[in-house]
Amino acid sequence: MQMKVLLDMDPGVDDAIALILALNNADIEIVALSTVSGNVSARTGAVNALRICNALDKSTKVIQGLSKKGYRRSSHAVEVHGMDGLGDSMIGAGGAVRLAMHSSSNPVGELASILASYRDKEVTLLCTAPLTNIAALLDEHSDVKRYIGKVYVMGGAYDLDAAEGNVTRYAEFNFYTDAVAADKVMGSDLSIVACGLELTSRNDCSVDHLMLKRIESIGSGSATLAARILKNPVSRHSCFNLHDVFALAALLEPEIFAMKRARVRVETTRKKKGMCITEYRDDGNVSICYDVKADRFMDFILNGLR
Repeated sequence: MQMKVLLDMDPGVDDAIALILALNNADIEIVALSTVSGNVSARTGAVNALRICNALDKSTKVIQGLSKKGYRRSSHAVEVHGMDGLGDSMIGAGGAVRLAMHSSSNPVGELASILASYRDKEVTLLCTAPLTNIAALLDEHSDVKRYIGKVYVMGGAYDLDAAEGNVTRYAEFNFYTDAVAADKVMGSDLSIVACGLELTSRNDCSVDHLMLKRIESIGSGSATLAARILKNPVSRHSCFNLHDVFALAALLEPEIFAMKRARVRVETTRKKKGMCITEYRDDGNVSICYDVKADRFMDFILNGLR
């Protein structure tokens, strides 16, 4: 039976690769994809998601979600993800987006309605962006928690000795962008699996020129699309970390990860905004992925693009 998954993203190069892998996986049924402002605006993220779906001839409901008040795209996001958010790959540029974006005056209410159409604990959330949409969902429709089985999150930095934040010394981008939302979700009673920067920044799990050639050599539509998106970022930076793919891998191949249970809160004050306050304890609602079998992770990517 297929896993029913709701994706919450801000595509974004690494979000895009995670989306391609999800679309290409027969074990997943994507019930909807919502976007949020982060790597790109919520609208650009929705358009990028639709462009990827179009390129792979897939049909997925895409909902333009929320934008945090005062959002402005950072120069860091442009440097990492390119002007178009997809590595300046120009996927679908100059042509109409064939699949209509679902525009709603109440996207959070729409997400709640989608979740409520399933059985208790039937839907998994895969969140690879600031948690603005999900926090609003918990605030405005707390009853929908009953339909959520687990939440897989790429966000945070849980061991600052192993890896500092990528926005400030203390904070990872997704949690920094909306620290209040991150604290709301992580501090909830939802069952969460989290992948933080100390894991996702590992060099032995990044895409370098050699890995890019291996992706190109697969020759499938999914691999060709992924290689096109990765080409410029790998060229600019020599290697590229696919942070968001870790959350998908943790969902589909949990056996390749080592995890520890914890309670996590997120600092919301200015100086240390986005910093994770982590208390490791057996009754924690968050399973933090702190190690991965790197060769298995890279195989997950290659096999997922075939």
